[in-house]
Amino acid sequence: MCAVSALVIILAVPLTRLYYQDPSDPVYMMTVWGFRILPLCMPLAVIRTHFSCYNQTVDRNLMVNILEVLDGMVSVSVFTAILIPFIGMNSVYIANVLNGVVSVLYLVGYSVLKNRRLPRNMEEMMVIPPEFGVPPEDRMDLSVRSMEEVVAVSENVQSFCLERGIDWRRSYLSGLFLEEMAGNVVNYGFRKDKKKHSIDIRVAHKEDKMILRIKDDCQPFDSAERREIIDQEDMIRNVGIRVINATADEVEYQNILGLNVLTIRI
Repeated sequence: MCAVSALVIILAVPLTRLYYQDPSDPVYMMTVWGFRILPLCMPLAVIRTHFSCYNQTVDRNLMVNILEVLDGMVSVSVFTAILIPFIGMNSVYIANVLNGVVSVLYLVGYSVLKNRRLPRNMEEMMVIPPEFGVPPEDRMDLSVRSMEEVVAVSENVQSFCLERGIDWRRSYLSGLFLEEMAGNVVNYGFRKDKKKHSIDIRVAHKEDKMILRIKDDCQPFDSAERREIIDQEDMIRNVGIRVINATADEVEYQNILGLNVLTIRI
């Protein structure tokens, strides 16, 4: 978004000429300054939207309502009223940028109020509730770039499960499932193009369930591949995937922002 904003600012004059040809026209320069100033709002708007959506999902309704009142209404009106006697109509553009700054400062201030210190990472900035997700001691994050690493990860996952009192069967299946699915990505997904790929794996123990998440940046699964997975005529093909779907409590696949995300619950 910063790159897009910078491009619009650089092209302010050519973009204005798409609408107005006479530089002596007062609207001409007003439009130029609009293209030069308003794009600065865009990165701030992305931050604001991200946090607004997140806080709605965790039911921080009062916090979101205050943000909505500040953003686009109170801040723009107040800054415009203050600046318009000095810089005229350009004050509206600058007021929108300052509005974004105020919204971000409000989010930081909310984090400081809740954490009693400046946020040191994204989790603190988002003020993630203690009950949300899994604490660090109950999860393991790994990255895989080769089949050799897949085998090592499988062994580490099995040990991780046993150390947390998970029964031998589910510990074994956790390692087996990760080896099978990560191995498939390395063997097939990595070879579909010449890009360098990696697999991000998270293993979490929550409420007596093992949650395995496999995320990769390879090509998404297409419908033909999905039909092959569930094809009942050839029982040998995709036997590993069949076992996982038949044994796991839940298997969920999503493609999010170009990433394949497979979640398995045991």
